[in-house]
Amino acid sequence: MHYFGGKAKISKYITEVLNKELKTEQPFVDLFCGSCNIISKIDSNRLRVANDKHRYLIEMWKAIQNGWCPPSVVSLEEYNYIKKHRELNPALTGFVGFGCSYSGKWFGGYARDGKGKRNYADEAKRGIEKKLDNLHLVKFENKDYKDVEIPLGSLVYCDIPYEKKLGYCKKEVGEFNHNEFYKWVDDNKDKYNFYISEYKENIREGFEIV
Repeated sequence: MHYFGGKAKISKYITEVLNKELKTEQPFVDLFCGSCNIISKIDSNRLRVANDKHRYLIEMWKAIQNGWCPPSVVSLEEYNYIKKHRELNPALTGFVGFGCSYSGKWFGGYARDGKGKRNYADEAKRGIEKKLDNLHLVKFENKDYKDVEIPLGSLVYCDIPYEKKLGYCKKEVGEFNHNEFYKWVDDNKDKYNFYISEYKENIREGFEIV
């Protein structure tokens, strides 16, 4: 599924590092799971928690986990109707808002190519189906990262909004405070094993590039 800031193209390399670092049965927590490109490739022999503050996104993942099947076709008229009536079906709203939008940006415009040959809804649906086999036992949460109950000793992956870059979904998730986040990490560094995705130029002092 297209998702603004998603890790689809590099998830293989990220999860190679994470799976290598995971100890036997060590819990894995994806605090900003987004389109689940990372947690869907994590070894399932452990407790896995996928959290995101975006309610519609998590409603979509929970519904899919429980057997809901997203549509293969979404017209422009349907896209605009769902955008205006988001509460009628939050799971469908989550799917359409990201999967059928330009560049996967939350209701950032109906996705279509110049020739009209691509079916973005079907591409998003098939992308989700490829991940589904390894998501059945994932525990999905819709909380602020600070409120997630993280088991002691967990490996915690944080795909935070990149610092000094374009933000997104501010209406749904609010403004991200990077200083507050890194203070929280510092306060909890003895409890959990943190891995954070970020641009090299934004890496804070005391962190190691892996």
